[in-house]
Amino acid sequence: MSEKLVLRNNFGGGDYYSHGPCGEYWEKRQLFLRSYQFSRKQSFSEKVKRSVKRVKRVVLARLRSVRRLKRVVWSRFRSVFCYRRRRFFRLFHLHEPSYCF
Repeated sequence: MSEKLVLRNNFGGGDYYSHGPCGEYWEKRQLFLRSYQFSRKQSFSEKVKRSVKRVKRVVLARLRSVRRLKRVVWSRFRSVFCYRRRRFFRLFHLHEPSYCF
């Protein structure tokens, strides 16, 4: 697979790579693609480990988002409850001397 792929153009003889400004680009690209390892044979245990890691990552991400959602909901609930309680306290205790506001 080390030989160079030669494409002929429709306009006459000659290598596709030797004509025009794109010739060396395609040659370099072909060298890059030939050197790159697209797929590697994996054993069954490697495939299982990889899929377990992927599943674990997805599950942890969902748990984190659920925890975050719970935290946001509870904090909003607490803040609403506290503000409402404070507002009612002010309404009922407006004329007491201990009330400073």
